[in-house]
Amino acid sequence: MNNKSELNAHFERNEKMWQIWEESGIDSETELVVNFHFYSTRKGNTELLCKILTDENIPHRIEKTRTLIFLKGWNIEADIKKKWTLAELQGKTGNMFLLAEQTGVSLEGCGAFMPN
Repeated sequence: MNNKSELNAHFERNEKMWQIWEESGIDSETELVVNFHFYSTRKGNTELLCKILTDENIPHRIEKTRTLIFLKGWNIEADIKKKWTLAELQGKTGNMFLLAEQTGVSLEGCGAFMPN
């Protein structure tokens, strides 16, 4: 998949997700934690992404992935809490996609837990 079609696939998923959120009562006045999911196969790339996230004050977590004995990579999750619009979600997804490309990791997507 080329970069443009991959980014468009993220945008399409976001639009579908936003529709579900709206049906659940989420709107631009709802504070929501959106979680961006990254995957990396290289430690240096993981560290670079995490440094940038830290510099931008974006809370994040790292988890090593393994199969039996062998290290496969790192899952990185970054949380952004704010009031969102679909346009802001799409813009931040585009930014995170570019950040992933620049640091040599993969943006797997985003999601959120619905508030009670």
